[in-house]
Amino acid sequence: MNSREPELPSILSPVFDDGIITVRQDAEWAVPGFMVVGVRPHIGALDEMELALVERIGRVTHSVRRAMRERLGLTAVQMYQEEKLERPHFHLWMLPLWPDVMARHSINPRIYESNILRYLTLFDFESSKAAIHRCADEVRDFLNGIPNLHGGKTA
Repeated sequence: MNSREPELPSILSPVFDDGIITVRQDAEWAVPGFMVVGVRPHIGALDEMELALVERIGRVTHSVRRAMRERLGLTAVQMYQEEKLERPHFHLWMLPLWPDVMARHSINPRIYESNILRYLTLFDFESSKAAIHRCADEVRDFLNGIPNLHGGKTA
């Protein structure tokens, strides 16, 4: 995606980018506040990274989660990291569990009994567009207010 990044719509603009780690709205699902923490180098798994980068991802992810709680009011977020067999690339998905939507549609978030895939389909882009922008702006503003978050060394 790096070479085609200028072609992305503004709704997918990073809320954080230090040249190595990026955070942006998920491009596939229109869940407002669904943030993806990624790394620009093509690294497939956590254990393939230098420890300094793993620690930096942890600090950035911690800050994004704080923004989701403090700015978006989210008390529950599910995090996923998959290791694909073909063309692996590290991403950490931070899926917000919006309580009103969960309750209204009887969504069970427990991973072994989950109907979370159905939850993902409950948000359509056109009706969620303004909320996606608002969530991204809130997370971006929060992260910009954290001293030294952008200036840390990454591997």
